[in-house]
Amino acid sequence: MVIGFRSFPDGFAYVILNGTQSSTEVVAKDRLSLPQNNSWPACLSWVRKQLSEILRNHNITSACIKTVEPMAKKKSVERFHIDAVILENIHSIKGIDCNTRIKSQLKRDIKDFTDPARYIERVLVEDSSLSELNNAQYQEAALAAVSELPED
Repeated sequence: MVIGFRSFPDGFAYVILNGTQSSTEVVAKDRLSLPQNNSWPACLSWVRKQLSEILRNHNITSACIKTVEPMAKKKSVERFHIDAVILENIHSIKGIDCNTRIKSQLKRDIKDFTDPARYIERVLVEDSSLSELNNAQYQEAALAAVSELPED
């Protein structure tokens, strides 16, 4: 099983997939929001606890975060912090070095996708088992997970 993440300034989304890039099963998905009225360190601790539970409940063998594009106009420090907590926690609990990828790297690692990287969401549209993930909450986490699946 593989897991993909996309962080937001107010939380994170994850998608767990099983199978291969051409035969995919959605195992789990969720979009978690940070608790209200907590200090930032308390929020990061909450992220760590949520992630620890997810990792203990699933036999994850590979992980990837869809990270901020280098040319993004708005770069969120909060998002970078959440990404860092995810990277550290996956390594601590599973001994896995979580990958980080931007759209062009996702395109490179998803076999058979030949369109420009800006159209990468078509991977989800073209696979009926993934079409439910083609929305703002899950799209980038799902693509990160697909990029970790083995090719056939």
